[in-house]
Amino acid sequence: MNGENLTPQEKKLLSYLKDTRNTYGESRSRSRYAIAKRKAYGHQALRHEQKLILKEVVKVTSEEIENVEADMKSVEPKKWRKYADASLGEFVSILLSGRKMRGTNEKIKISKILTRAEQKSTKR
Repeated sequence: MNGENLTPQEKKLLSYLKDTRNTYGESRSRSRYAIAKRKAYGHQALRHEQKLILKEVVKVTSEEIENVEADMKSVEPKKWRKYADASLGEFVSILLSGRKMRGTNEKIKISKILTRAEQKSTKR
């Protein structure tokens, strides 16, 4: 399938395999802002926890300061990671199966190209 002379079917198969769709459940254009915001929330939570520990320092005697340092180091940031987008082939097959379950498309014909793309994406 390499080369410049690809048939339309081969191009479609490559598109199903390589193209991805955002399945995280938010607008594709706003997701880059949402990812940064979620990471910032994690850092904010870390700073908040450390601030609460430092407020207790006022009440602590000089012998207990070592325990406070250990408490500060024990606080870990809350982590958030975005999971990978789904390939176009998976995305389309999920859409079609959902339509079939709801009964909106009684006669759904899944193309052979989409079936091949699903098989190849599961082999990876």
